[in-house]
Amino acid sequence: MERICSRIKKIKDGGAIIEEDTWPYYAYVLKNGSAKVLKNVDGMQVLIGTLTKGDIFGEMAFLGKEKRVASVIANGDVIVEMIARDTFLELFDKLPPNVRTRLHTMVSNLANITEIYSRLVVLFQNIQNTGTKMIDVKTSEIGIGKIPEIIRRVVIETERRHSAAVERLHKL
Repeated sequence: MERICSRIKKIKDGGAIIEEDTWPYYAYVLKNGSAKVLKNVDGMQVLIGTLTKGDIFGEMAFLGKEKRVASVIANGDVIVEMIARDTFLELFDKLPPNVRTRLHTMVSNLANITEIYSRLVVLFQNIQNTGTKMIDVKTSEIGIGKIPEIIRRVVIETERRHSAAVERLHKL
């Protein structure tokens, strides 16, 4: 087994281990403690995951040749092992070509899934924050009784669709 050149670092509670949209220099192993994975979506910080002792993170940016797609923040005091990019890529390059190709594909897919997931979280939070509720169609029918029939039917049908959509969202 090959020895990996790395270093250990202590991070205080709330400290950034990885900052979103920065270039990667290290991959990490969480040696002690836990951390939150946060992604900025339209100005909102979205929790997309948590890390615990033994988890490896930060390597995706190496394989995708991209900037960091999320931040990792210490949840309490933590200890991380830091593996330099060059060391990591040197080990990666020793893998068979088909394994490297599969890993690159999985990293690309995972980045896309993370983006979709975080945007869905924001959309669901926005729905909850706006207080979207079921509308009582009968109450609205009383208020629209004096408008033309076609417009009244449009209003009633829109309210029914709205209520059905809200119900489906609550089931999700």
